[in-house]
Amino acid sequence: MSEERISVRQWQERFRAGAYESKDLKVQCAAGWYDWFCQDQALAGRLKKISRVVMGVTDPYILDNYYVWFKNNCPAVGGLYDDVRFEPLSGDRDGKYFVVSLDSPYESLRWTLFTERYDFGAPEYGCESVRDMVKYINSMAHELEQGIIPAFTVERWAVLKYMQRHDKTVNRPVHRNGEHRFSYTTFPGKQTKNIIVTSDLKDAPPDFVSDQAEQYGGFYLYCPEDAECPAPEQKRSKPARKKEAER
Repeated sequence: MSEERISVRQWQERFRAGAYESKDLKVQCAAGWYDWFCQDQALAGRLKKISRVVMGVTDPYILDNYYVWFKNNCPAVGGLYDDVRFEPLSGDRDGKYFVVSLDSPYESLRWTLFTERYDFGAPEYGCESVRDMVKYINSMAHELEQGIIPAFTVERWAVLKYMQRHDKTVNRPVHRNGEHRFSYTTFPGKQTKNIIVTSDLKDAPPDFVSDQAEQYGGFYLYCPEDAECPAPEQKRSKPARKKEAER
């Protein structure tokens, strides 16, 4: 990878000018390739595909405060796939670092976004089109600039607490399945559990069963798979039978 760090805005200008079209290895390293398992001659073509997400960035904060670098990955199962890393020019990630992968065999969607703020164990967002991905990236730029912590990152914390209490495990990937909806897979049972999170029972979705929800911090969590099966420490003890009067 080139030692020169240029802003995303400058990178876009050079890309448009054709600076990274050559298959020459020095040119591709200047474009930002850091590590790869494919043939050197394939980097230019791979760059053209993944560059679409870089070229779609329009928010000034990311354009002027980030640089990009690229990695070609070799998974244990499946074909090679690429990702682009957006890193602050300041060198201080501070929860603002994020990665976009393309066609990863580990993910069900074509484009996936991993962020430092959500945790790299599972994507913060995924979609099929690059248009949707750049729309999401541009929309989250304000949060990154202002240091705003999205509600779903705190909701994820509550899901981790739920997981620890019910399944006696920690650090399992927590997947986002839409607004206020998450899932994880137990270990070693490999059961998928779906969690609905709300901070206000009055605003809970229709499939949220309030009387079977549990509270973690300021959030209420409901898991259909654990319905009527509270965590051990939350089980109600059976009332003791009254001793019959001696005759």
